[in-house]
Amino acid sequence: MKKMLFSALCSLLLCHALVFPVSGECSETWEIVSNDFKNFAEKLDNSSSVSQKSEPEELVEIEYDGKLIKVDIDDLILMADGEGGQKIDLGYPEKYADQLRSARQYGVGLPDSEPDFEFDGLGGAMPAGTRDAGEITASEYEDEQRARRWADVFEDLTLRQIDEKALELVKEYGEAKGAVPPSTGVSGSVVITYSSYTPKIVCRPMYVTDIILQPGEAVTGVHPGDSVRWTFVPSKSGSGEAEQTHVLIKPLMADISTNVIVNTDRRTYQLDLMSSAKDFMPSVSFNYPDDSAKAWSAFMDEKRKERENSVSLASGYSVNPEDLHLDYEIRGKDSLRWKPVRVWDDGIKTYIQFKRGAAKRSVEAPVLVVFEHKKEVLANYRAAEDMYVVDRIFDKAALIAGTGAQQDRVVLTRLGKR
Repeated sequence: MKKMLFSALCSLLLCHALVFPVSGECSETWEIVSNDFKNFAEKLDNSSSVSQKSEPEELVEIEYDGKLIKVDIDDLILMADGEGGQKIDLGYPEKYADQLRSARQYGVGLPDSEPDFEFDGLGGAMPAGTRDAGEITASEYEDEQRARRWADVFEDLTLRQIDEKALELVKEYGEAKGAVPPSTGVSGSVVITYSSYTPKIVCRPMYVTDIILQPGEAVTGVHPGDSVRWTFVPSKSGSGEAEQTHVLIKPLMADISTNVIVNTDRRTYQLDLMSSAKDFMPSVSFNYPDDSAKAWSAFMDEKRKERENSVSLASGYSVNPEDLHLDYEIRGKDSLRWKPVRVWDDGIKTYIQFKRGAAKRSVEAPVLVVFEHKKEVLANYRAAEDMYVVDRIFDKAALIAGTGAQQDRVVLTRLGKR
C-alpha cells in the first residue's frame, strides 16, 4: 500500500514540475505533498494496526528453553548460532513468562495442535484429519500402554487384607515371643528347639559356625540367600546310625546378613544369618519335640500290642481243669458297670472278667489293689478287651474307682485253700 502511494506521489510531483518549473514553488509543493502523504500514511498505519489487532494471532508451537510453548509468529526472531546456522529466538520472551512456567517439558505429553501426519497405532502414517474420531495417535497409544502397565504393576504391589494378615503372622512369629529359650549342649553348642522360632545364627569372618543335624539325617539341598559373600561346606561325623551331617558356615565380611534354607530327608531348616566382627556361635544343634512325642507314641503302641498278644495267648492256653480255681467272692454294688462277672486263677495268674464292653463304657477304669499285711498295695496287671490279667495269686484284692466320699470299690476274695 505504501509503495502504491509512493508511486502516486512521484507521478504527482512530476506533473507539478512540468506545470510549475520554478524551483521555489516546487519546493513548496513538495513540502505540501510530503506533509499530505505523511498524514495519509499515518492514518493508514493506524487503521492497519487496528485491523491487525482485530485479527487472530497466528500461533506456532516451538521448543524454547527446553519446553514446548505456543507463540505469535511475529514474535519470532531468526538468529545465527555459533556455527553460522539459523536458530529461533523470542522477540518478547516476557510476554510468555506464564506459559513457560506451566509449559510441558519437551518430549512429554501430547501436542495440542494436529500434526501434518497421524499414526494409525500400528506403525503406519496417514495425512492429518483422515483418521476416525475413535482412533488414537501413536503417542496416545504409548501413553495408554504405559498407564496399563503401571496399573498392572500397582495391582501386583498392592496387598489385599488377607495378605496383610499373613504378614502380621510372619512378623508375630519373627518376634519369637512364645519361643522355647535355647540351652547349652555338648561342648558348649547352642541347642535350639526346632520349629519354635526362626533362629538367628551369629557368625564371624575367618571363623566357622557348625550347624549339627540329627543323627542319620541326610541333607538334600542347601539354598542360601547370598552365595557370594557366604560359604557353605558339608561335613559329617560318626558312622552307621550315629553318623551326623554338618553344615559349616563362614561369612567373608562383617556387618552383612542373609538367610539359608537347608532341606533334609526329614525336615526343612530355615535359618537367619548375620555376620559380626566380634561375636559368633561356634556350633548350633537342635532338639526335636515332635520326635520325642512320636517316640513315646510308638513305645505305647508297641506295649499295647505286647499286652494284647500276651492276653490272647493266655486266653488260648491249655490247662488241666484240676488246676483251675473258680471259687471267688465278688462283693460290691450291682449298679457299677465295671463290676466283674467272674474271677478265676490257674495257680499262676488270676483272671478278672468284666461284662462285654463294660470297661470301655466306664468313665474311669478301676485300679487293682491287693491286701498284704493289712495294707493295700497296687498290683500289676494287663488290661485287654474285657479282662484284667494279674501275674500272681492273691487272697484278697479290691477294684477301686474314684476318691474320697465318691469312691466305689468291689472286693474280690479267694475262697478255699490254694
